[in-house]
Amino acid sequence: MTLQSSGSIKFSDITNEFGTPTNKNLGAFRVSQNVGELTNLALDQGIPKNGTIKFSDFYNKKLNIVVNFHSGGNATRQNAQTQYNNNNVTVIGGHRGKPNINSTSWQGGKKIIVHVNKLIGSVVNNTDNSRCALRTGSWRADTELVIDVGGEGRIWGAGGKGGDGGNNQSGGESGKVGTSALGIQYSGGTTVNVASGGQIHRGFGGGGGGGGGHQSDKGSRRYAAGGGGGGGQGYPGGPHGDRGNGGTLGGNGTDGSISAAGNGGGGSNNGGEAEGGPGGEGGWTGDTSADSGGSGEDGGGGAGGGNGSAIRRTSGISLGSITINNSGNIDGATNSTGVT
Repeated sequence: MTLQSSGSIKFSDITNEFGTPTNKNLGAFRVSQNVGELTNLALDQGIPKNGTIKFSDFYNKKLNIVVNFHSGGNATRQNAQTQYNNNNVTVIGGHRGKPNINSTSWQGGKKIIVHVNKLIGSVVNNTDNSRCALRTGSWRADTELVIDVGGEGRIWGAGGKGGDGGNNQSGGESGKVGTSALGIQYSGGTTVNVASGGQIHRGFGGGGGGGGGHQSDKGSRRYAAGGGGGGGQGYPGGPHGDRGNGGTLGGNGTDGSISAAGNGGGGSNNGGEAEGGPGGEGGWTGDTSADSGGSGEDGGGGAGGGNGSAIRRTSGISLGSITINNSGNIDGATNSTGVT
């Protein structure tokens, strides 16, 4: 538990919280530890790393545990509390193992530092932009929760799929939504730190599909299909929309990626008589609104898909409980509600 703020502190109080050093002396709690990009960490903020250490230095201090999203390869759809439960953690000081998340083991409070220093992406979803790349989990109410995005950390929403082009004379399909980056599910107060070079980034919507068209003469009918929309920028990037079918065909869109939106496929022209519209470009950092598809001779182009958010919170969690310290790049809304 968080140690008391005044009065007598016993050595056993300290070891109950931080564990027992091999040589059982107070000096062993002078710690300067590196974890991922986090450097020179003390046992808890304010406890000396060297020099004189005394019992009063432990007033209001608690165990610090770093959740590991800084090693290994790229990942998608992660949950910090699940990562903790799976033992992907570092206990600062190393004098004890991680406690279980229950009232007995948690002992009235712990500090959890979720350290992200790699790429974490979301998932392409056609209808739900609340799908987040990294969710915090709900934790116990006595937790101090910090999300720390290092200089190589990137949390990205996925790009939306491009809309399919219209068949024959039908309208183009709308592009799909991009998804979101960080989802805060803890109501007890969360601090989000983003270092220089770090990113928390929305996914962008896919471009709309182009509309189809037709033309009729006596005894003949011509059709022209619409082009597919481009996928939105994100990680993963949005898939392309397919060209429509029927008559002269347009082009498929191209996939989005983490660095660019996909382009819309070209429209079609059937003998200069019937025309299908081109697909729209997906949304990206340089043009944040995905383009609608072009209209065909008959069918209208589909609308571009909407974007995800940079930071979302579960409905009912106060926006004021979230503190953001940004020295990097946060792209997208930070006040959206709903996390899945």
